[in-house]
Amino acid sequence: MKAKKTKKIKINSLYIHIPFCKNTCPYCDFVKMVKNKEMEDLYIEELIKDISKIKDKFYKFETLYIGGGTPSILSRVNLEKLLSNLSFLKKRNSEFTIECNPEDIDEQLLKLLKKYEINRISIGIQSFNKRILKEINRDYDIDYFNLIKLVKKYIKNINVDLIYGFKNQTLEELNEDLTNFIKLDINHLSIYSLIVEEGSIFYLKKYPLQNEDDSRLFYDLLLNRLRENGFERYEVSNFAKNKKYSRHNLNYWLNKPYLAIGISASGYIDNYRYKILPSINKYLSGIRDIEKEELNEVLKEEYFLLTNLRLERGFSLKKYQKNFKNDFLIKYKNIVEELKKDSLITINKGYFKCTDKGLIILDFILLKLFKNI
Repeated sequence: MKAKKTKKIKINSLYIHIPFCKNTCPYCDFVKMVKNKEMEDLYIEELIKDISKIKDKFYKFETLYIGGGTPSILSRVNLEKLLSNLSFLKKRNSEFTIECNPEDIDEQLLKLLKKYEINRISIGIQSFNKRILKEINRDYDIDYFNLIKLVKKYIKNINVDLIYGFKNQTLEELNEDLTNFIKLDINHLSIYSLIVEEGSIFYLKKYPLQNEDDSRLFYDLLLNRLRENGFERYEVSNFAKNKKYSRHNLNYWLNKPYLAIGISASGYIDNYRYKILPSINKYLSGIRDIEKEELNEVLKEEYFLLTNLRLERGFSLKKYQKNFKNDFLIKYKNIVEELKKDSLITINKGYFKCTDKGLIILDFILLKLFKNI
């Protein structure tokens, strides 16, 4: 008698977390640790164990994303071990992304990434300004234009991360950062306002945050300049040319399920959002300490609004009605009228979305909606 074949689960996206960094960025509160060879070796072994379990339970993924931490800091041996195992999990036309520190990128690394069909790279430049780089513990001298030229030989789909809102940063300095980014001639930019999270070095040092008025001026500048140069904002912090959206991140923002492995990685599957807790010792001992949140109807709606309203296009009113068996415009009638009067939202071709003015204060809009779920 043949054993019953287990039915595989179809999920679009897989996230893999690498917690190691060369040093600690003062604004960062992500789970990370300074690189240690023995710990790194053991961690990759445990990740590979998790990958082997996934092969039997899930269909191949449309997007894979290796994030951190700093994945590019892995030894070439460990990185190849990881990539060779992940290669069995990707579909033929998958988007396969890795985050890299500019210091780590050389031709040897790029050849390795190309070998395993990584076709998208995200580079954490953060700023081109030497004063700001020194302030965030990235005091290195890199010719970014030659670096990007080298990357393009192997990977065409390139994202760069930039941050704004540092102490004493001027509009002129942000404008110069944007000018340098545009000169790179790449197709994607993720740009974030500096947030000082509890537990970060900046938080402990009481680092001053940019005031709301200045933050709006900075955001208006970057929005206008990027649009003038052919970039489309498709999510509040993400801009693309030629429709080169991050397919992986769109999966998050469309509130679709995704799988995640590695300490501190968060996933969403079977009506549960989960997080693998950041205990490296437990993880290396084979224990997956997981915190789960089962979604009731209120949480489902909160997550739907929280993710979809980050998108430039907002969400389909028909999709909302199908998911929640309710008419959004009736349920939120008074709030919608108030937000519309203040030019914070618009309704067009069956989509509810925030305006430019509204996306800047998205948290305010979400708070109003959440109070009435």
